[in-house]
Formats: sequence, structure tokens, C-alpha cells
Amino acid sequence: MPKSKKLTAVYALIMDLPLSIVVTMVALALGGNLTMERFIPSFCLAYVLTFFINFLPVGMIGFKFASKYAEDNTFKFGLLANVVVAFFFVVILDLVMTAFGVFIAGNGTMNDYLFAVVAGFIPCYIPTLIIAMIWYPVADKASRAICHE
Repeated sequence: MPKSKKLTAVYALIMDLPLSIVVTMVALALGGNLTMERFIPSFCLAYVLTFFINFLPVGMIGFKFASKYAEDNTFKFGLLANVVVAFFFVVILDLVMTAFGVFIAGNGTMNDYLFAVVAGFIPCYIPTLIIAMIWYPVADKASRAICHE
């Protein structure tokens, strides 16, 4: 059964907090800009962006992919589903956050942007996948308890 919008919103607020913190820190560290002055607006943008990404059908895409190769409620299923979901999150975050960092905060060029997008994907994807695997059960359980669903 699909999550209600209320449950999705509460889940997003819980799940996306550590994801946004880590992705922002990694991205800023890669660019040599890891300062509190850069962190706060970048984190806010990432947190808002990830909130809205939760309303895209990426979870369903991950679920369908994992269903083809693993049984539900297994580690393999969770890993496969999160591989897909984390991919979508990181691609969207990488494109938008890098544009913010290169064009708005850094006055960079399109070449700088393209290089940063490619260079930042794997370093952001790996911690996102790890956090998703560890934090998903906590966020799911907490959001269902809060929403009584």
C-alpha cells in the first residue's frame, strides 16, 4: 500500500536530515568550501530538495527493481531498493547542489560544473547508500508511529 502524503512528509523530514547533512558536507569538502558560511545555505537547499524528491515515484521504482531480484524484507531486497533510490537522490542532488555551488556561490564555468558533477557523484553516492541502509528502518518506524499508520 502506498504511503499517504502525511506519512511521506513525516518520513522525509526524518530520513532526509542525515542524508542532507552528509551529502552537503561531502560536496563542500570536495570543493574545498566546507565552512559554516557555505554549509548552512547548502544544507537548507539539500534538505528542501530531498523533501520534495520523496514525492517522486523513486521508492516505487526501487521497490519494483528489488522485487525482480530478491524476496521482500531481506537484506538483499533492501540493498537493491536502496541502490536505486539512492541513485535518484544523488543524481538530482548532485546536479542541483553542484549548480548552486559552482554558478551561484563560486562564479564557475560550465566546464567546472560538469567536472564537479562527475567528480562528486561517487563520493556522495556511497555515504548516501550507507545512510539509507542504516537509517531507513528507523525513519520508517518513527514516521509510522508519529502518523499512526
